[in-house]
Amino acid sequence: MPSRSEVQIASNRESCQGSPRLPYSHRTRAQEHPLYLVLPYWEVGPIGPIQPWGFFVALGVVIGLIIGHHRAKAQGLSTDRFGNLAAWILVGGFVGARLAHVFLYHWDDYRDNWAEIPAMWKGGMSSYGGFVGATLAGIAYIRRSNIDFWHYADVTSHGFVPGWAIGRIGCFAIHDHPGSISHSPLAVYMKVGIPDEVTGKLIYRIDPRHDLGLYDGILTAFIWAFFIIANRQPRKAGFYLGWMCVLYSIPRYFLDTLRAVDIDHADTRYLGLTPAQYGSIILVGLGGSILWQRRFREQSPV
Repeated sequence: MPSRSEVQIASNRESCQGSPRLPYSHRTRAQEHPLYLVLPYWEVGPIGPIQPWGFFVALGVVIGLIIGHHRAKAQGLSTDRFGNLAAWILVGGFVGARLAHVFLYHWDDYRDNWAEIPAMWKGGMSSYGGFVGATLAGIAYIRRSNIDFWHYADVTSHGFVPGWAIGRIGCFAIHDHPGSISHSPLAVYMKVGIPDEVTGKLIYRIDPRHDLGLYDGILTAFIWAFFIIANRQPRKAGFYLGWMCVLYSIPRYFLDTLRAVDIDHADTRYLGLTPAQYGSIILVGLGGSILWQRRFREQSPV
């Protein structure tokens, strides 16, 4: 009897050729695993189908804005300015995330289909592209409004981290960040398409794999816990921004070594590293420099 890692979805092989993912319309053996969770959509009465990824991302945005708003108010900062800053960051973040996904990860899919580039609702975002876009937009607004960078950056970090953790629940729900085959306690059985070495056609199979969306959510939850503990005493402005960069980038670099390389549409690598790993190298240097610089600056605590 074949093992679970050898199970193939033969009945769907011909009907789903060329499709990067199969719809989960029937029960598979993967669903026997306790961590299996795939929710293609929820039917909500007259509202219609709601995709779990979009739902949790939206929920994360709302929760992040609420936490950031309360933090700004507690620090004596303008909540209106924070709201405007958050709006700029959100727009810049989503645009940057989409552009990085298109041009750094899957340009071959869009090279001859430019009309699909703006269609971010169909999926396809890069976290580090979002970081870059959000940072550039945030800096632009701060310079335009002439507000204190470090205090507003720390307030934004307080809202960003829990919002990111919640948004990653959506990634885990649809398993859109599959890793390599694993038999660890956190491995999740996933249905993936693997190109046949001879014909090049996709063979759909079920394997226990690392789920990078799950791991990233756990990572950001730990960072949020660190923020809560650190908040018990006053900190210099820039403390939370610097530590967010350091605590996220180092584990993220190593987590990306677990990404799948054997599946269809695997992440593009440059000189053996993913774009996110290059981003992690830059981010840890940036975070470290912020912490070192702010350590010797006399400024009101946050």
